[in-house]
Amino acid sequence: MSKSLHPTSNTAAARAGAGMMRATLAGGLAGGFDRLGARRPRPGQALAGGRALAAFTAASLALSGGAAAQTAAGGSGLGVQLDTISVEAQGAQGRTGWGAVRGSGGTASGLPPVFPGGQVARGSRVGLLGNRDYMETPYSVTTYTEQTIRDQQATTVAEVLTTSDPSVRAAIGSGNRYDAITIRGFRVENREFALNGLYGLVPDFRVNPAPIERIELLKGPAAFLYGVSPNGSVGGTVNLVTKRAGPEPLTRVTTDYASTARGGMQVDVARRYGDERQIGVRVNGAIFGGDQPIDRVSQRNGVGSLALDYTGDRLRLYADVIYQNDYYRSPTRGYLPLSGFRIPRAPDPRINLSQTFDYAKADSLTGLARAEYDLLPNVTLFGAIGGNRFGYDKQETPGATIVDGAGNATSFSRYQGGGTIGVSGETGARTRFETGGIGHEVVFTATSLDQDLTLGQITYGAYRTNIYNPVLLPSPGLPILASSFTRGRSSFARLTSFAGADTMTFADGLVQVIVGARRQEIETGNYAPTTGLLTRRYDAAAVTPSVGVVVRPTQALSFYGNYIEGLTALTAPDSAVNTNQVFAPVRSTQYEVGAKVDFQTFGATLAAFQITLPTGITDAATRTFSIAGEQRNRGFEGTVFGEIAPGLRLLGGATLIDGRLTKTAGGINDGNAAVGVPRFQANVGVEWDTPFVPGLTALGRVIYTSSAYTSITNTQKVPNWATVDLGLRYRTVLATTPVTLRALVTNIADAHYWIANPTGYLISGPPRTLWLSAAADF
Repeated sequence: MSKSLHPTSNTAAARAGAGMMRATLAGGLAGGFDRLGARRPRPGQALAGGRALAAFTAASLALSGGAAAQTAAGGSGLGVQLDTISVEAQGAQGRTGWGAVRGSGGTASGLPPVFPGGQVARGSRVGLLGNRDYMETPYSVTTYTEQTIRDQQATTVAEVLTTSDPSVRAAIGSGNRYDAITIRGFRVENREFALNGLYGLVPDFRVNPAPIERIELLKGPAAFLYGVSPNGSVGGTVNLVTKRAGPEPLTRVTTDYASTARGGMQVDVARRYGDERQIGVRVNGAIFGGDQPIDRVSQRNGVGSLALDYTGDRLRLYADVIYQNDYYRSPTRGYLPLSGFRIPRAPDPRINLSQTFDYAKADSLTGLARAEYDLLPNVTLFGAIGGNRFGYDKQETPGATIVDGAGNATSFSRYQGGGTIGVSGETGARTRFETGGIGHEVVFTATSLDQDLTLGQITYGAYRTNIYNPVLLPSPGLPILASSFTRGRSSFARLTSFAGADTMTFADGLVQVIVGARRQEIETGNYAPTTGLLTRRYDAAAVTPSVGVVVRPTQALSFYGNYIEGLTALTAPDSAVNTNQVFAPVRSTQYEVGAKVDFQTFGATLAAFQITLPTGITDAATRTFSIAGEQRNRGFEGTVFGEIAPGLRLLGGATLIDGRLTKTAGGINDGNAAVGVPRFQANVGVEWDTPFVPGLTALGRVIYTSSAYTSITNTQKVPNWATVDLGLRYRTVLATTPVTLRALVTNIADAHYWIANPTGYLISGPPRTLWLSAAADF
């Protein structure tokens, strides 16, 4: 089993010798790689027999104290003084990210280690390629850790991403029943998030982060890496990694409070059992509820999870069960402005247009199991299967239509009930070998997602209101349209794929080239809401190739480039004469180049990208819908993360996007800015460990977004906006119990602002909110 050792010591000696130490330790553990110390160990090189035992022994010494690590094989006699050693399993297990239990503080097994400061990890799962260090990944990836989730006191996964990453913005308001985000200017729904690498296993509405160890963000299309997502989004992929029991027992209790009157509690317990602690159990439970700062909005969110794992010599097993329940009273919605007037100023975000009788209830149950088996030292078989049952019913006021510059609007009420039942799985094999001095890591995989959707709805009459002075109704009135008073089958989707990739390593690790392709088969269908008969069926397939290159001249610097595609199935809208006609999957393309640096205590990335997405157009004269449009988003991204100086941490960056409509109906709006795509976005978060009070950390965060157009004619737009968040965190020990106190005020200036959306909708930014928590580790 090959090990890649990553020093995380803050000492000057460890930093100065980091690159040589990694190569030398790997060489010594193997009993003498050829030309020891003169070449980088190739990713995926395997150790066999006694070499694997020697590597495991050295890793155990490092984990047990980290004071000194000395090789146990090869007779190198290397001794290096370290504060901490993090071990990343890669060898015979492959880079699937599910190796033997390693790490500390409850870190999930086999995951890439974290940067100093603990806010982000060194790497992430990159679809079928498995876990890869960010310096060896030819894509733009950022992984946010459990510590970031806890320190931000986040209640949803989307909150973590929108407050941390400069390429991500909210597409749904904070008082809404569900989440959606934009990545690189394209919308991504919450239901498109992956769980442990598989789509279709998260709640459709939102994800409570209590069971989550890592939030992995990959920017750009990912059809080759993950397969087609349920909605075919192209902006990026969010993969959620569930918690596992770490080597040390954990019992953590956290109490939470948020204004106006919300509170809750979280419990996190982890243990390992067996003679070699090969069996892990982790239980998480959280409940949070009460009144939001937004008028009439109250919420109740609860989640419970059980995570099990078994780590044997050659076999590794993992299982998760997650249940989530959500309730919202009077959840907020967005606004859709008509054309022909200036967008009115943003209202006080506490104002709510929803009615007192509006509500949304949802529950989700997920089960997931994964297995890995080392058939040979360099061959690993893997497979996973999971299922999700999601159900909801809701009475809501859909987004109001703003009809003039004074904020007058029209709206209506609608009841909906429905759900999703899905089964998702993957199977595959991974192997490593060498031909003519070229290292290969080859993987083959097959995936499947099978979903059935049900829906019933009742639509009520329209009424007039105002975004500054809402009209409240005693009841929704009489229904005017009922698709189905009871839930009936609405649609289905069958997504299957077969993929292969080869990661080739040249020139002693100087160059890596990744080539591969995925054949994606998409089968969908819709049913008539009244008769239940199949009205539309679609079945097509497409092949999406990809190539990625990494050039790493030094351990501290790498350059990369990629070409990758996305697939999206488009259907003619109800307003077209060819309603429900389904077209062959449209193929989006991305070209990206960039550079990454690794200074051991902190890192940075810079990327330039271009994404081209075909879009649909409805001809004004014939009302025929066709795939004749195109949007192109190109831009630059820069991020910085880690500890830039002792006690000073930085997390954030900036994104410059030029979103353009390159093909529009009749060419009238060709060259106009894309709807809901700001030209500039920036997030800067700073943490400072104060020297005058041990354990006290001051927090500050600024989020800025430039103006954005709300219409394809570019005659309406919303202004730029910025928010400032300030907080404190205090870590201490009471008796023998470690305690962490957190306080944070978001949008401290209580700014009122619009957030534009690629769909043309507007949402209000969240009001000033106070967040408090106290966590104790028993």
